[in-house]
Amino acid sequence: MNANASIFASAKYDQYNLPPNFGINEFREFVSNAASQGASDIVMQAGDRPWVEISGRQIPAMERTLKEGELQQLLASNFGPELNGVIKGAKDADRAMRFVMGDKTYRYRTNIASAQIGDIEDGISITMRVIPESPPPIDALELPEGLRKNLYQPRGMVWVCGPTGAGKTTLLSSHYANISETMPDSKILLYEDPIEYLYAKVRNVGPKIRQMEVGKHIQSMAAGIRNSLRCSPRILGVGEARDRETMDALVTAGVTGHGAYGTMHTESVPESMDRAIQTFPGQEQAAIASRIRGSIKLIVVQLLIPTLDGRRQAVRSWLYFDDQIKNRLGSMPYTDWGAYLREVVAEKKQDIKTPMEALLAQGLITEQTFRNYVGMEQL
Repeated sequence: MNANASIFASAKYDQYNLPPNFGINEFREFVSNAASQGASDIVMQAGDRPWVEISGRQIPAMERTLKEGELQQLLASNFGPELNGVIKGAKDADRAMRFVMGDKTYRYRTNIASAQIGDIEDGISITMRVIPESPPPIDALELPEGLRKNLYQPRGMVWVCGPTGAGKTTLLSSHYANISETMPDSKILLYEDPIEYLYAKVRNVGPKIRQMEVGKHIQSMAAGIRNSLRCSPRILGVGEARDRETMDALVTAGVTGHGAYGTMHTESVPESMDRAIQTFPGQEQAAIASRIRGSIKLIVVQLLIPTLDGRRQAVRSWLYFDDQIKNRLGSMPYTDWGAYLREVVAEKKQDIKTPMEALLAQGLITEQTFRNYVGMEQL
């Protein structure tokens, strides 16, 4: 059996077959069954079987294909009949879904769009991200000792980076919960789009974590950060620093003495620095680079690697910006920072290559997987 076949064979899933023209209760049974078996995502689209993603593998959730009319009825019963018209007008839609079954609450982040699916021109496509009720304990993440020691920064910026689905939110949420449970003087304010993990079960020793959702509690991420500066937080977290306005506000928060945490969709330490600077117009880049250098404390990049045992293993690259590194950055043009940071991360063996080599030596990944992911470290 080849490596790919062994990976697929290791993925176990007990299907729940939706009956034709299923109702809301049967749909809830279907998606709760997926969540209970460890699915991170559920995809339902016209003319195709439903699929679930478990440990990065795509697994058929039932045998029969779904009809367009079934998905139209599903959207109408969950979100109102007007949604079908919205997505047929060349727009997608994001919706939150929450329901209770027995003593358990299920939550999903849902994206709905219209697309060409096989020979169906305007088929409905629904992607549901399963949102666990509470983040895992920080100890369960098995962070490297140096990273764990430097993750808490009450002043300055911390960026947690990685591609979609790499566990950035999980890492930060576990960190926020740990702070709330162990540091009584830490006021934590979070700005999210949408709210994912909840902290109702956190045994906080100080103020409860405050979460604000873009579009519901606050107009934008940048507006949230400006709001936070009037609330004297110890820690503020931003779901994603995806635009100039948000990055500028995050840098301001870090420069003014707050612990400012944000995420980016980047795949190496030097790329993260480069992306942040390039968010700004060319004539402003030297100035923002100087401000970032003054406030940045830590960059973490996380990837989830599919392993031959059917699971996924988190690997991380990271760099703590001590005075020596910041002084060295200050002595060179910001356009040279990428090459220098790549060199420093490699010298400290805090690059992606180091944990990937360990996985290869343990026989948990193939050489092809090693080459595929180590290549991500290059700008």
